[in-house]
Amino acid sequence: MKIGVQIRFLGVPQLADPSSPQWGEWPPAPDRVFQALVATAAEIGKQMDVLTHLESAPSIQASSAVMARAPVRYVPDNYRRTKRYHQGAARYLPTVIPESPVVTYLWDLPDDAVGALRQIVEKITHIGRASSLVVATLINSDTVTPNWVPDEHGELLIRSPYPGRLNDLLNAYSNGLRSPTAHAVGYRDATTIYPSSGWKELMVLRPEQQLDVSKTVSWTDKMRRAVMSRAPNEIPALISGHGNHRHVAWTAIPDVDHKYASGGILGLGCWLPIDTNNQERGLLGSCLMRITELDGIKLQMDQAGLKGLQASTWSRASQTWATATPIALDRWPKRNKTAEFIVSDSLNTMGLPRPEVIECSNYSPLKGAANARQYPSRKGNRYITHAVIHWSKPIAGPLIIGADRYFGSGLCRPLAIRK
Repeated sequence: MKIGVQIRFLGVPQLADPSSPQWGEWPPAPDRVFQALVATAAEIGKQMDVLTHLESAPSIQASSAVMARAPVRYVPDNYRRTKRYHQGAARYLPTVIPESPVVTYLWDLPDDAVGALRQIVEKITHIGRASSLVVATLINSDTVTPNWVPDEHGELLIRSPYPGRLNDLLNAYSNGLRSPTAHAVGYRDATTIYPSSGWKELMVLRPEQQLDVSKTVSWTDKMRRAVMSRAPNEIPALISGHGNHRHVAWTAIPDVDHKYASGGILGLGCWLPIDTNNQERGLLGSCLMRITELDGIKLQMDQAGLKGLQASTWSRASQTWATATPIALDRWPKRNKTAEFIVSDSLNTMGLPRPEVIECSNYSPLKGAANARQYPSRKGNRYITHAVIHWSKPIAGPLIIGADRYFGSGLCRPLAIRK
């Protein structure tokens, strides 16, 4: 059965976002509640086994909230002293002003565990800081309509408990260590429905050195041919791209959008259609894994876990997207049909809604992205442009646009805009 853990804040919540402590966190991370339950169970001497049923990302009902950037403050810290005087420690104490002080988390729970959980929940006194006083209760899930639901492509990343979280917390405590940080889980607004672009999973190999991004369409064509040469005699349309069958999008992942971005190619591989079955995935994966060298460049699976080579980096839902590799338009702009109009038409043909705003130019706002003038199309006769695209509602990625989208061009990345 589903049960609601309802938290009512008795004052203004002081909850800092761990990744940006000068900003508040709302809704409060489910892991905050989980840790409060563990601490409360230990304090009142209750068995904690029931909490293992909450080791998952719950749905959340929470109102909107207003928050401002918190100024730095200095507070006493007994562990930081100099020979001359007691030195305060820098802290941020952001506050959150929610429209409603009530937040509810929906978890699946066996019927026979409700009573034991209730005894713990009703003894919680605070969430996060001791100043964030709360009253907690268990309620019937029928009275709750969650507006935040777990989604791997969700635009909101918040920490949630995971299988084994209770053991991790207990082990850290018994060894005198700080609590380990919980995994961040994607959440999306349940009232917002955004279409998918048609691709989902990323299979990629990392070259021994970064490659020239201006040769993207050449490298992706070589990768396609290499995979086809290792496929069975009857090459599946999924790989070859022949006919009207849905097929992979070959890609070259560029190093962009961070402080030290070089713009070179980080990885070569492909995006799989969202409906790829296990047999197709296995065949493609086996062919890809057999490629250890391409045009004299050694390739291997990424061992470092680079953020740029993770599908989630390119798939997170966002209202605003920017091109990491330029778009090859399917026709040349004219006086009455601008580049922006053609991009909008292409997106609409792909089944996506028309954007509110499109801005085309030779440059991308993503650091490291190549100038469109230095980027040729696959057949050399296409109009090449970068674009920043904004929708009224979040769009889930990966977002790949234009005539050369099956060969690495027009790859977009979510553009984060802090208001």
